Amino acid sequence: MIYGHGDDNYTSNEEIISNFSSNVWFGADMTELYEYLSKALPTTVSYPEPNADSLVKALSKKLNVAANRLLVTNGSTEAFYLIAQAFRSHNSLIVTPSFSEYEDACRINSHRIYFTSRLDIQDALRRFKPDLMWLCLPNNPDGYFYSKNNIIDWVSKYPKTTFVIDQAYANFTLQRTLAPTAVHQHDNLLLVHSLTKTYKIPGLRLGYMIGSKRLIDKFTSLKMPWSVNTLAIEAGKFILEHDDKNMPTAQWLVDSRNLQNQLCEIEQLEVHASITPFFLVELRQGKAADLKKYLLEKGILVRDATNFRGLEGEYIRLCTQTPEENEILTQHIKAWYSQPN
Repeated sequence: MIYGHGDDNYTSNEEIISNFSSNVWFGADMTELYEYLSKALPTTVSYPEPNADSLVKALSKKLNVAANRLLVTNGSTEAFYLIAQAFRSHNSLIVTPSFSEYEDACRINSHRIYFTSRLDIQDALRRFKPDLMWLCLPNNPDGYFYSKNNIIDWVSKYPKTTFVIDQAYANFTLQRTLAPTAVHQHDNLLLVHSLTKTYKIPGLRLGYMIGSKRLIDKFTSLKMPWSVNTLAIEAGKFILEHDDKNMPTAQWLVDSRNLQNQLCEIEQLEVHASITPFFLVELRQGKAADLKKYLLEKGILVRDATNFRGLEGEYIRLCTQTPEENEILTQHIKAWYSQPN
């Protein structure tokens, strides 16, 4: 559930100096956005647009997708819950490990849930014939990147299955994710995006999904009015106009590779290589909860990833920070392992 996610510093009284637990672009310069939103504050005396129509219009122009194929949501998580609600009591197939909210949304809406590893997707689709399939591209928590050709092949072969492709981290890799216009060729394809990871504003809760008019109409009929607040709408329009200024840099990926290599030198760890700035680290010795507690005392927050379905063992998830912070993290982990038992 929600309390199992990263960035849970609200549960602690410790001062957080370095946050490795949340998958957001730490280098985003928020100055102009903050100034813009401060000027928009007086507009909050009125209700927001019921369906964020002005942001939908801006997205339609930006993505070259018709407005009736778009729905703006209160974070990508609202999209997942709307999808699960629209398909209430249907069959869902979830590839693990992955984001826990797919499963939570399905359980709340009485789905029959099937799980599969990424190696057995083809077989699982054939065996279970699911109404929904949930897939993250690139995948959270390990940064795995599925072949786009494979995804489109599955979408084409199983037209009765609606494929929910979560592309919240599309800007966190040099690999190209599915284009928005892919929904024009496939009525059973849904693309879900976040507008907060790149601009480091997850607290504003803003996302959107792209799909067929039929599906979007169905989700819209279930959506609570005003779920996206005025400041989030304004932030979204600002982001679309200035998205060239705050894109994650290629250097971030280089720094991530360097951090992964540093941690590989610690024999008690197994680093799962990733093409994104976030990645999994498996503890060969010790408990993830104990390491997290130790690092928190040093002002460092990491994600205890042992609760991801499909992972067996002790794991933490890290999202790369500055080279200086990365070095400090590495040294503290070494110090933790050097303590006497």
